[in-house]
Order: sequence, then structure tokens, then C-alpha cells
Amino acid sequence: MLKSKKMGVFKLVMLSISAVVSLKSLPLFAEVGLSLIFFLLIAMLFFFIPISMVIAELSSTWPSDEGCYYWIKKAYGKSVGFVVMWAYWMESIIWFPTMLIFIIAMLSHALSPFFPNLENNYYFFIIGIILIFWILTYINCYGIEISSMLSSIGVIIGTIIPILLIILFGIIWVLNDNEINITFNVKSLIPDFNLNNLVFFSGILLGISGIEIISFHTHAIDNPKINIPKTVIISATIIFLIYLLGSLSISIVVPKNEISLASGVIQALKVFFIKNNIFFIIPILSVLLLIGSISGMNTWIMGPIKGMFVTSNDGFLPKYFKITNNKNIPVRLLIFQAIVGSSLSIIFFIFINNINGLIWVFICLSAQFAVFMYSIIFLSIIKLRKKYPHIKRPYKVPFLNLFSWLGISMCIFTFFISYIQPANINIIDKKIYILLLSASFILLMLPSIIFILKKK
Repeated sequence: MLKSKKMGVFKLVMLSISAVVSLKSLPLFAEVGLSLIFFLLIAMLFFFIPISMVIAELSSTWPSDEGCYYWIKKAYGKSVGFVVMWAYWMESIIWFPTMLIFIIAMLSHALSPFFPNLENNYYFFIIGIILIFWILTYINCYGIEISSMLSSIGVIIGTIIPILLIILFGIIWVLNDNEINITFNVKSLIPDFNLNNLVFFSGILLGISGIEIISFHTHAIDNPKINIPKTVIISATIIFLIYLLGSLSISIVVPKNEISLASGVIQALKVFFIKNNIFFIIPILSVLLLIGSISGMNTWIMGPIKGMFVTSNDGFLPKYFKITNNKNIPVRLLIFQAIVGSSLSIIFFIFINNINGLIWVFICLSAQFAVFMYSIIFLSIIKLRKKYPHIKRPYKVPFLNLFSWLGISMCIFTFFISYIQPANINIIDKKIYILLLSASFILLMLPSIIFILKKK
């Protein structure tokens, strides 16, 4: 029998980049301007590299289809593992509307020749979000799968090509002595350390998360002790450059106070095309972005469900949610996911009457659930090192306590800084904003505690 070929550095790097890099993050990063270099370096050194190494050790030492649930329950017990998996699921559900807003923004630009000003139509966004969410849920319920080849094409035409175009046009823009909307000097590199600027760190940290995807593939990695550190360094460098050059290209051509968090990518490309009298290509490019975004969204619809469903083996989920259809898909969990995601979208649309503000609230709430999960993962590896000191580890994190506590510190900082509203994004009254975030976090975590108590 032929052995399956193990993954080398190149495949691992491609996997890491595809899991982390997203066009949705570029407009948010562009808001920061040149000081993005400082923020990205801090996020990479103090969060991305530590969590990448931690995930690498855990997944190579304890490879399991249960992912982080397996490691956490091994360190702190099943109940803690379930709470963390629930937080991970909630993070994904809250992130879905952000992805859908991006999709609707691309759709509005694609339809602009026939229906102008759709990008400013609030009702078009909310109806579109709910409609696409339920269509993709329906598709996944009945097991209609998009082939991996189609997904790959979607990523290429909807993510890689647009990012390369943005970077290329940004370079051409500067070389042709066009107006530049940010200042290039040493002073601009260092951010003004006030809360209104530091709050953007929440979005940046969330934007570079997702590296835990390699935990599902570590058993198939060739020579993990050498290749994993290489992958982390190479991936971090490439992701840093993609986000930096792509975001700066947007901030160069689009004034800061005009950047849309939903359609900043197409905004920048539109400036390029209009200036060069090729504006007719904008709807075509919007369609490509739309295809790529829907392809990515469809892939992620089932991902969090699989992570949550593994906890049913330990009796945490009610029997109602354990039901699967003839294609072994937990349809009731999928429907519940769509109900929660749609309800949250409607509730936040009621409270917040602008797209930028809506996206920012979803980003901050997603970040809170994400950093909660990552903090427990950092604590779990420290616990497992003490609990199982003699077990063989194919890859071992150097200076574990240093890297883990750096990561935990970044997570705690991100959690609390997300309660500060950025000055240039109009949202709602500060007190209502804090209440909305804190109440949402508590209420969405509450079912996990109830399920644990019911199990006992």
C-alpha cells in the first residue's frame, strides 16, 4: 500500500495563508495608516508566532479530529473544553454577518450599472445578509458540496488576484506622483498611544487569527520539528507583507475618513480604474470578488459545526441537536446557527444605523470570543507540560512560559480594549455600546453553562 505523501513547508505555508489572509480585513487595517507597520509587528511577534508554535506542539503531540477541544479537556476537563468550543462557535456565528456584509457590498457594486447607490441602501444589506445566510445553510443541510477545485478557483479569483492588483496599482499610483492620502515619515510609523488608536488592535489581532487550522493536519506533516518553525516564520512574513502592502495601497488612494469597512477594497480599485478610464471593469471585478467571498463563506458554514458536534460524544449537547440527516450532517445545529446569526444581525441593525459601525461591533464581539479561546489554549499547553512532562513531543515550543504569557497578555489587552469606540467610526452612545458588547458576550456564553449544569 502506498503511503500518502506528507506535507512539506510549501503546502503548510499555503494552508496557513489561506486560513488567515482575508480581503475583509484590508479596509480596517487601512484605517490605521502607516502605523499599521507597528501594530502588525506587535501582533505578529506577541500573538501570531506564539499561538502558531503552541498549536504546532499540541497538534503534533496529541493529533486528534477533536482539535483544541481534545487538548483543553485533557488539561482542564471536559466542561472547560465544551465552554471553549462553544465560544469558538459563537465567534464564528458573529463573524458570519461581517463576511456577509462584505459579500453584499460586492453584490451592490456588481449590480451598480442596473441599480445605482445600492451600497448605501441599509435595507438591501440586512435582507441580503439573511437571504444569503439561509441559502448557504440550506445548501449545506442537503449535502450539496462545492468541489475543492471550485473552492480553490474561488480563492484565487476572489482573494489572491484582487490583493495582487491592489498592491500593484498602489505601487503604480505612487510612482506616477498621484495624490497620496497618508504621510510617509518616521513620526507616522509610531502610533499615538491613545485609546482611540489602540482600539484598532482588536481588529488587527482578529484579522491575523485562524492559524489553528494546521492542527487538523499536523499528523500529515513531514518532519514537524524542522518544518513547523520554518512554516511559522515564512507564513508570518508573507502574511505581514500582504496585509501591509494591501492596506497601505488602500489608504494611499482613499482618504481615511472615506474608507468603507464593507467595500474599501473595491473603493480603491474603483479609483484606479476611473483614473485610467477603465471603470467598466468594476462590476466584473465585483463579481469575481463576490464569487470568492461566497466560496469562502460556504466553506466556513460547516467548519464550526463540526467543531461543536464533537462535544456531543461527551453528552454536552441536548439530544435535539444530535440529529443528523441521511448525509450525516447535523441539520438542527446548522439551522440553530442560522437563527442565531440572523437574529444578531437584525438586533445590531436596529441599534446601529451605519455599516461601518455595524462591522466594527461584530469585529469586537468576535474578537472577545476568539481571545477567550486562545487564552485557554495558552494555559492548556502550560498545564500539559506539567501534567505530562515525559511524553514525546515531535515539536516543542522554546521558552514556553515566555511565549504563552505574551500571548495571554495580548488576548487580555484585546478583550478590554474592544470596549473603546474608535474616534473615526460613528457607532452609538458609549454607554449603550459597552452594554451591548458585554450583554451580548454574557448572553451568548450562558447556554454553554446551562448545558453543563443540565448534563450534571
